[in-house]
Amino acid sequence: MKRFDTGFRGLAALSAALLLVAAATPLLGQSIHDRIYPAPTAPIASATLPAGATRVTVTTADARAITGAEIAAQPGKPTLLVFHGNGSSAMDTLHWFAPLIAQGYGVVAAEYRGYSGNPGRADEVGLARDADAFYAEARRMANGGRVIVVGHSLGGGVAFGLAARQKLDALVTIGTFTSLRAMTPKIARAFISDRYDNLAAVPKLDEPLFIIHGTADETVPAQMGNALHNAALAAKRKGFSLVIRGADHHPDGATIATLIDVIATHLDRPDATLPAMPETVTLYPIG
Repeated sequence: MKRFDTGFRGLAALSAALLLVAAATPLLGQSIHDRIYPAPTAPIASATLPAGATRVTVTTADARAITGAEIAAQPGKPTLLVFHGNGSSAMDTLHWFAPLIAQGYGVVAAEYRGYSGNPGRADEVGLARDADAFYAEARRMANGGRVIVVGHSLGGGVAFGLAARQKLDALVTIGTFTSLRAMTPKIARAFISDRYDNLAAVPKLDEPLFIIHGTADETVPAQMGNALHNAALAAKRKGFSLVIRGADHHPDGATIATLIDVIATHLDRPDATLPAMPETVTLYPIG
């Protein structure tokens, strides 16, 4: 089977940031937390939503009321449950996925505790509880239709965690790392309690995995996408990787829409010819 091979230069932004705070004061733990979870503070409760979108508040297992946003799928279209990156928000999800919403895809834009005016403090355990609550909401919204879980960057770690607890229809990652500790210099790792060990999660998946990564990603090295792909290949998982030549950590919404369409088509008709993709995209089978 073919392995994808991509080039990357430079350290991840998070790694560099943690290296700077590693020699800090007694506030080191809080400083690292704020680097990992630089939560936007603009409250989603007062945000102007795109046409057709509504706010939704879910209740987590630890009784947190977390507000995100959603828009229902048109008949025959899947619902996307999207977990955003560490410096992003549910509102950013709606804007990024606007081309898919325009095509009739449903989107549940999950939000996290401590983000966008929501109560609580973000950490791996808490975000897992948020993910479980939004997954239940996505299933309700889909009304028996397919739910495709999409995680970008840190959100990929949240999505991998969800896959360990639930049987998903499909898991899609965009610019996701192998583990949080692998993103940080050794000097800072002792101060990081959250793991998001995505590489270890891959062999345990029981749903199709689709990995999207840009070769010019200067936040999460493209080699990390390659490592996730190779782990899935070794474990004989189902799915494929889509490598975008020249794309950064946040590929444009039109390209992501095309690739999600390719994935949805494959899920519906595994033997069908896939829709045309941009010349910059290469598909590498997993299994």
